[in-house]
Amino acid sequence: MFLNATDRQILKIAIPLIFSNLSVPLVGLVDNAVLGHLNSPLYLASAGLGAIIMSYILFSFGFIKSTTTGYISQLDHLSHEKTVSSIYQIFIISSLISFLLILFKDNLINYSLSILGETGPINDNAKIYLDIRFWSIPAIFLRDIFIGYLIGVKKVSMAMKIIISVNLLNIVLDYLFVYVLLMNIEGVAYASLIAESSIIIFISFYVFNDKRFVNKKVFLSSIINFSKLKNKLIVNGNMFIRSIILMTCFAHFMSLSADYGEIILAANTILLNFFFIFSYGIDAFAHATEVMVGNSVGERNVRKYDTSIDSSFKLTLSIAIMFLLFFLIFSNHIIYSITTHINVIASAQQNIIFLYMTVIFGSIAFCIDGILIGALQHVRMRNVMVLSGIVYLSSFYLLEISYSNMIWYPFILFFISRSILLYISLNRIRGALFS
Repeated sequence: MFLNATDRQILKIAIPLIFSNLSVPLVGLVDNAVLGHLNSPLYLASAGLGAIIMSYILFSFGFIKSTTTGYISQLDHLSHEKTVSSIYQIFIISSLISFLLILFKDNLINYSLSILGETGPINDNAKIYLDIRFWSIPAIFLRDIFIGYLIGVKKVSMAMKIIISVNLLNIVLDYLFVYVLLMNIEGVAYASLIAESSIIIFISFYVFNDKRFVNKKVFLSSIINFSKLKNKLIVNGNMFIRSIILMTCFAHFMSLSADYGEIILAANTILLNFFFIFSYGIDAFAHATEVMVGNSVGERNVRKYDTSIDSSFKLTLSIAIMFLLFFLIFSNHIIYSITTHINVIASAQQNIIFLYMTVIFGSIAFCIDGILIGALQHVRMRNVMVLSGIVYLSSFYLLEISYSNMIWYPFILFFISRSILLYISLNRIRGALFS
């Protein structure tokens, strides 16, 4: 049979996560489609710029979900007390981060827009979008902790139902605010804020009905543990550095796109949304791998570790090929459904080959990311990202970019270098984990 027992275990976790994960970028695609059919590409370009900054900030702290999954998967075979206390400790860290981001909201927005170098109407509309979206950050971090926990304890169907419900609400509100109430870019931002904040209702219902989370002994005996909090801060600090570098490369790419005008920016926004659809889908397998690898490391089961890695590679590459085939057939139809602006369509069609190349090399990187997170190898992930970031910036300056298509070359080299360096790291950790 093509599928062995480990393959089926990964698929059991990954398939619900595919549906839940894909709902996130698909909502972004819906946002683009809503704005892309208005009378000017300005709104699409502005929302794209604002969304990439928001993604930059959120992805920079994406370790909240992944480290939660990594910790919980290794602790799942132990007591509930250790599992829940770990959740509360991560919540303390995320609450502090949320407070600081809201406190310095205006400074962060202005600084981010200045880095991207965009001025005029695009900048003004992007600022409106971000000023609203920032208030959803605390709820998003809370969501990430909760979803990370559910993945770690293999309750992925619950995670799927919650994420899909939230994002369906966002789609409904998009239509209401933009087309009925004529709120344009403010409507898209408010729709996201309301939908993302609704996660608090789902979490509250779950927590108040789960005895593990109302156990006073857990709170008093385990949470206020400064050595464990320090350890989590160090781990999350390494992941923060990794995430910052990753999103800096994305932000730099979008900044270069903006330099070539709203047409190129809008087109590359569409293509990056395609890439995010792929990455969120592949992330489902990365999360499943985190759980399987985390379990194997926690149980000291080297055979389970090896089979989990083999299955992860096989399934990830299979999905990457299926994604490529789908977009080879349907990409033009999807682009036409997103926008009616001919110049934007032409630019997206011209550069879509670069998207395919990014997908090929990105799939390897995403797969190994899941393995290293499950094994809590955050220092290695940080170091690989630092080196890959250097490759990206160096190639950008060495290539002497003179036209819009060339900004994709350093971006592709970034993913190639990440894949190679992560693979080298993977081959080095097995002995250390099980010695």
